[in-house]
Amino acid sequence: MKTVLNTKNIDTTKEPMFLGEDLSLQRYDRFKYPKFFELWRKQEEFHWLPEEVSLTKDRNDYENLTDTERFIFNSNLKWQTMTDSMLSRSIHNIKNYVSNPELEICMTSWARFETIHSYSYTYVLQNIAKDATQFFDSILEDKEIVKRANEISSAYNTLLGDDGGCMKQRIFNSVLSTQITEGLAFYTSFACSFFFGYKGKMEGTSKIVGLIARDENLHTAITQNIMKNWRDNPDEGFQDIVKDNEQKVYDMYRLAVANEKKWAEYLFSKGSLLGLNADMLGGYIEWLANNRLKSLGYDKIFDAPTNPIGGWLNSFTDSSKVQVAPQETEISSYKIGARDTEIDSSDFDEFEL
Repeated sequence: MKTVLNTKNIDTTKEPMFLGEDLSLQRYDRFKYPKFFELWRKQEEFHWLPEEVSLTKDRNDYENLTDTERFIFNSNLKWQTMTDSMLSRSIHNIKNYVSNPELEICMTSWARFETIHSYSYTYVLQNIAKDATQFFDSILEDKEIVKRANEISSAYNTLLGDDGGCMKQRIFNSVLSTQITEGLAFYTSFACSFFFGYKGKMEGTSKIVGLIARDENLHTAITQNIMKNWRDNPDEGFQDIVKDNEQKVYDMYRLAVANEKKWAEYLFSKGSLLGLNADMLGGYIEWLANNRLKSLGYDKIFDAPTNPIGGWLNSFTDSSKVQVAPQETEISSYKIGARDTEIDSSDFDEFEL
């Protein structure tokens, strides 16, 4: 029987990340994988709340968006709200099988930040929409959004009950799905939000999405390290699972890219934006998928050597950083507190934004 506190003196440096002895003391004087503790510390340094960003200008911008722009903005906001609602619970489900204290604290912080993301979308809606409640209700009525969410949630749902399958396989499926969701499935939507900010529209929302993207990149680093440890360390007991699922990784990435391309086509089904279209976003997602696969030790599978939106995207992440020192520049529509809410391209270097 599992317990919330194992009173035996367990040497957690000899336990696997998952399915080992139940956790004992939350002690951080010794580590099997110090990288997870470093990632936890980094995440805590990032702590932020959406109220630190003013949306006064966004309220006026939203009223003046074209029908096409509003459709793209609303659809992405619906998708991001739905997905973060799912992720925060899914991470808790995965964490139930963790037997490494530094990974446990890392995932606890991770789940907490997903709730900040979900709350951020509420904050945006309450500031720009005439009826935030009606907007939220419409998310569950949007067949395209629900379909996308169901496609992702299926792997997580296998952890909710005993379906008789191999538990290691189920954990692998869930972590891989999380890696793809955090590292790929958000990024068509993120790119659109950044494009609005780059064009001087919805700048506050773009800033909030930038903070969310910074968090999600760090979360992707967590799953990267989990999967690398499974591959490289025989003590984890997952090497056979990793070997047997190599083709599955490629297949899931291909499916994720195809789904992102369909989403881009859906977003631009009402019209195009000057400087951004579905084909460009498709090329960006292929390029990003190659980099995610490379970071996991897999081969690139798409003919996408360069990022087709890298020029303006890098320009935006460089120019949108918010400084609190008087002598430094600040975008007028942002009001930021004293926490580390400054974003620049270096925040994304490790994660191939």
